[in-house]
Amino acid sequence: MWRTEKCITLTLFTIALLLGQAAEPPEVTMKEFQPAGRIEALVEDISENEKLVLVQLDLKNDSLFQLASTAVPSMELYSGPASYHRIMSPLHLTLLQNVITTEFIKILNADYHLPTASREVWVDFKQGSETMGTWSDDDAIEYTCACLSGASDCVKLGWDDSWWNPLDYWGEAWYGYSPPFHQSVEEVRITVRGGQCDDLPLWSETYMGMMDSNGNWSHDYELSINYTDNEYIVNQTWSNDMLIPRIGSEDNYCIDHIRLQFFYSCEEPENPTNLLASDEENCYTVNLNWSLSSNSDVTEQILYRDDIVIAQLSPGDNSYEDWGAQSGMEHIYCIEAVNECGTSQMTCNPGSVKSAPESPVNVTASDGEFYDGVVISWSSTPSAEEFKIYRDDVWMGLVSSDFTQYTDVIAESEVVYDYCVESVNTCGSSDWKCDSGFSSLPPGDVNADGMVDVLDLVVVVNIIIQTHIPTDDEFNAADLNGDGMVDVLDIVQLVNQILEN
Repeated sequence: MWRTEKCITLTLFTIALLLGQAAEPPEVTMKEFQPAGRIEALVEDISENEKLVLVQLDLKNDSLFQLASTAVPSMELYSGPASYHRIMSPLHLTLLQNVITTEFIKILNADYHLPTASREVWVDFKQGSETMGTWSDDDAIEYTCACLSGASDCVKLGWDDSWWNPLDYWGEAWYGYSPPFHQSVEEVRITVRGGQCDDLPLWSETYMGMMDSNGNWSHDYELSINYTDNEYIVNQTWSNDMLIPRIGSEDNYCIDHIRLQFFYSCEEPENPTNLLASDEENCYTVNLNWSLSSNSDVTEQILYRDDIVIAQLSPGDNSYEDWGAQSGMEHIYCIEAVNECGTSQMTCNPGSVKSAPESPVNVTASDGEFYDGVVISWSSTPSAEEFKIYRDDVWMGLVSSDFTQYTDVIAESEVVYDYCVESVNTCGSSDWKCDSGFSSLPPGDVNADGMVDVLDLVVVVNIIIQTHIPTDDEFNAADLNGDGMVDVLDIVQLVNQILEN
């Protein structure tokens, strides 16, 4: 019926033009931008617990437009006859169904939920002239903004140079959008800003829909003839990995720009757990192991030592040997999981390689306290496994870390030696710590020949009868009882000692 009306209107219009038009066409009447209503216009009046319904109203003519506007005045139908998306309550829907037949009302989602605050939003904006492609059998495409006041970079669809030609010339344009990686899509909104530059018809013959991978598209949404925004929550029809809205018109429709809003979720993975780093277990490596992230979409794992990346690992790796750790230093190791959405929190743990031991401390060698040897002693160090003892730079003894003392039983009396102690473990050895020491002459060895015998007795007798003047060392050796005198009591003790030997 409306096609017939259009043909009659166009025929009459053509006759008027042929009879009354001057050779030059009239100037194009410029259209000012008219703000559009909101998809959520009714949400403010709906209680939180009330169910929401997403509805498409196809108000193709003034009659339908007036019926809907009167039934629910607060829908903000500011753009005249066109397709509208509105979020409403079941009550609003009933009011509309009472005055409009189901042919012009589509329930798109009977249990609609507004996009959550936690979702991500990606927005891309394209000028009308930034088409991905166009199509027309009649060359009905022109890159101009024509009647849109203040607009730039537009494309016009369905035009003819002889604008007064009443025949229709169809043109199409489409726009490609590549949304970011996502785990789920919550909602896609398309807003087409534009307007019809033909004075006739008085109703719209401009449509928008989403194009699929085969290049097919349906005329789902009828755009307003006014210069305004046409916003729709579109079906998630993909053309391979792109979203491609496509617009067709035969009435000089100018596209100012198109905006796509992509509401989606993309969550970073859970972090790996139970990271363990070895502490002084190996001389050259720190061994690490951990439990993998619980997410299945991990693309890699990144391992850090002291905030510096040391390895990029595959999703299934759960151990690593770090050969770059420095001896004598504690490192902080951290690991994170990565997916297309980002990185997880880090899991960290300290670790270190086993080092060569520190030098022993408090190394001392006895200075004459013993006549039968030199006693060397020291304080232990935590990582030592053994201690090496040196005399005058020659290795002479080895004891385990349980011992902190060693006796040189072959030291010559009254000879001063340099004694050194070295800490040792499987990773190396420490610097030496040294001290000098000596053993004293044994009591009674007056002639210092290393033995106590009758020859020493002769010397003691000579000292007593004063036929031998003793040195200090001889006097001290002869004074066996330590009373400060050399006399017959010392002879008795010396004889007993000789007999015992």
